[in-house]
Amino acid sequence: MYDSNMVKRLTNCEFVRRLRMSQPTNWNNVEMKRLGIAYTRFINRIQQVSKQDSHSKLDSLQALARIRELLIRLREKQEEGRLLPNELIRSALSLVDFEQRMIYLQLKYPGIKEVATQRRHSPLKISKRFTNSDLMEVIASLSAVGFFCLQDDSTATFMQVTREFETLCNTSFKNPDNCRWAVLNRKNRLTHFLDTLRGTLVELSQK
Repeated sequence: MYDSNMVKRLTNCEFVRRLRMSQPTNWNNVEMKRLGIAYTRFINRIQQVSKQDSHSKLDSLQALARIRELLIRLREKQEEGRLLPNELIRSALSLVDFEQRMIYLQLKYPGIKEVATQRRHSPLKISKRFTNSDLMEVIASLSAVGFFCLQDDSTATFMQVTREFETLCNTSFKNPDNCRWAVLNRKNRLTHFLDTLRGTLVELSQK
């Protein structure tokens, strides 16, 4: 019998409770902010599922399957026009799918967990002239167009692309989704860094 406590902790977390209790027409700025905070706590919990040794892989897979079904039902409850709740649910589903694939890989290749815990080191870092927000312009755009895929040709998730860029650039995003939304919701200079890249490429082509 699977560990029902782990299922309850996931399905009764604050993020899920807020999505359940709030009606799609009642979202306001305060609720959106609270939902974002609850989402951050939720993904931190989901990211630990494949790393836990206190539960069997079957327990973890069953718990993830339950929370995935619940998130799909909650997504159907939201109105298409309510962008943030739908986007957070979509991102959460992507992360759940990623954790499921990670556990399947651990079952198939028992040594993969030890390899995954050894963080790669890159000799590169972001120049002082630029910031993580500049990098996020690139990540958000490449992820949205499906530029990257996995070895099995399935589309790489936004979170997977972000983590690879973090390793490449020796940096980290405390909350990648919040950073992406901050970039997308800019009132001015929406594509500042991308415009810089484009301008540089044009200058190089004219030399």
